[in-house]
Amino acid sequence: MKRVPRLYAMVATILPMVVAMAWAGDPPAAPPLSKVAPAADLIKQVDLYVAGFRDGLVDEATYADKSRQIAKDAHTLAVVGLVLAMHDENHPMKEAALPLSRAARQLADAKDYPSAKKAFEELTKAGGGSAQTPKWEKVASLGQLMKQVTFVNNRLRRNMRRFEERADDNARDAAILAVIAQAVTFDTHEVKDPAQVDKWYELCGQMRDAAGELNAQIHAKDKTAAEAALGKMGKSCDACHATFRVVTTP
Repeated sequence: MKRVPRLYAMVATILPMVVAMAWAGDPPAAPPLSKVAPAADLIKQVDLYVAGFRDGLVDEATYADKSRQIAKDAHTLAVVGLVLAMHDENHPMKEAALPLSRAARQLADAKDYPSAKKAFEELTKAGGGSAQTPKWEKVASLGQLMKQVTFVNNRLRRNMRRFEERADDNARDAAILAVIAQAVTFDTHEVKDPAQVDKWYELCGQMRDAAGELNAQIHAKDKTAAEAALGKMGKSCDACHATFRVVTTP
């Protein structure tokens, strides 16, 4: 009988969380991905990531120096692969995208040079399609993706000063930020209050849509509109960090 008060306390703590989770809906449907992250931009970035992995894995010493960057980029590639698998465009990587995503995650999880080298070899062989139907799910570390957001956002802001010269780079970076925002919608572990899950969905969607708008305005060669979209994206990121404590560790 002495344990009854403790049981009541546990119920009183857990019940509101369960109710709040019941109130929180599923993530809203994503817009057509071609509107926020054109497949062509993502495929170009895939090639750059793969080239970077190859250079970083030439030997053990190089891997020791580049392992953190490889892990960060591999987590991002896992997200890009999933987005390409879910994409509404009929692009050349459609069938290989899901196997690529899984292989990238194996590389991201590698703990040493031999396992990273083996994972990269599997990644370069990824293709031939998958028997499974792709679905939205967590495929990468939120912490690693937030590191990538910081890196890409800083590079994008620098390169916006040379808007026309860096147009291709900026379009790819905007597309990467859009797909990261879409992907992290499905990783709500930083939402400590279940009643705020819908707010997480909202802010992720705002970042995704602003990054997609930025990508579109870069392609349209409209610097003024692109800078306005970049400002919207920054505000969405600030609002998210003000609401949720998002850490940058795996």
